[in-house]
Amino acid sequence: MNEHHSLSQAYQTYLSHDKKEQAHWEDVCHAYRQYATFALCSWANQCHRFDALPESQRRLLPPGLIGGSQEFDERAKLFKDAAIRNQFCLDCILRHAGMPHSQQVGPTTTIVGDGAISKVSSVLKSLARDWSVEGKGERDMAYEPILNSVMEHVPIGAGGAHAPKICVPGAGVGRLALELTALGYRVQGNEFSLFMLLASDFILNSGVCTTEKPMEISPWLFETRNMHSPTDPIRKIVIPDINPSSYLMSSEDDNDLTPPDFSMAAGDFCGIYGSLREESQWNAIVCCFFLDAAPSIVEYIQVIHKMLKPGGHLINFGPLLYHWSGPAMRPDDRTREKYQSRFSYLDSRYMSSVDMSWEDVRHILVNAGFDIVEERVGVRTLYTADRRSMMNMAYRCIHFVAKKRETELEEMNDG
Repeated sequence: MNEHHSLSQAYQTYLSHDKKEQAHWEDVCHAYRQYATFALCSWANQCHRFDALPESQRRLLPPGLIGGSQEFDERAKLFKDAAIRNQFCLDCILRHAGMPHSQQVGPTTTIVGDGAISKVSSVLKSLARDWSVEGKGERDMAYEPILNSVMEHVPIGAGGAHAPKICVPGAGVGRLALELTALGYRVQGNEFSLFMLLASDFILNSGVCTTEKPMEISPWLFETRNMHSPTDPIRKIVIPDINPSSYLMSSEDDNDLTPPDFSMAAGDFCGIYGSLREESQWNAIVCCFFLDAAPSIVEYIQVIHKMLKPGGHLINFGPLLYHWSGPAMRPDDRTREKYQSRFSYLDSRYMSSVDMSWEDVRHILVNAGFDIVEERVGVRTLYTADRRSMMNMAYRCIHFVAKKRETELEEMNDG
């Protein structure tokens, strides 16, 4: 991968001009550093709850749940080891980004919110999904249909500098974008979340975490419900299953020493790709669990239509979860203003998000200037699921391919 695509360098430039983004960067790094502290607090909370049970109930507990027993001490050590294991991975990510890690920063009074730690935990689960042998089953559910559609509808042609350009918004920790690059396409991933960007930069560019020098993580450490065994949350997942750089180079022609055209763009999707310089520059936009991340899916469709060259393809796989879906109105919310005032503490996107069915979305795609050339509904898929858990969310996803008409309808996408 090209050095000038280093995400660390890109973000240093990006952040140097925006104090708000700098503050957010610091908050994300704080959350990375405080992961193990939160994990150990979670363990202590569980212990206090068992200690508080009436003696008549405590007598029935297995030794592993009774403080002071040898079995309890063994469980406590295993949990602490798992917390340290995860923190080591997160510290390596911070170190690659040029930021102080947990062992380089003293006690702080700035404690991050639970939501930030939840996002760090999601990073660990995403690393397991994208970069472990155990995650292959999930990747095959979502990525394999996407890759097959790309190869069918976006032929590689001569390849190299003339290969089709593909944008992968919501790229997460980077595996799908890498797989497309390995097929010979010119690919740019896009990700807004700094939590994910730090991890993707590390796994793709650091050279520290490799199959020769793998890391072990316990992504489900915070889980306390639906467990079969007390060892389930602390079990080890090895990352990565491949070396990104060698994987890309091995896919290239042995006589072609040109590095693959693979980059990551950090920032808001509409902010980056809604600009004039991105208009009609892309052969395909590949979305996996992304379209429903918009407050308005209509805006995403408009931006994607403008990005694509005439005849270009939008290839989508995912549900319609609508991440910004807002709270319900009550009968005593007499006016829209009162309703919004009641939830003034929420991000404004929760108050403006629109939810709609797939049939409505399909209608919008056609109105925007697309023809649906492939459509499958009800495709069962998991997402960062704990295979040992008694409960997992199974999505019945939509997989569609929409082709931008050769005769453009730009006037419908203005506004």
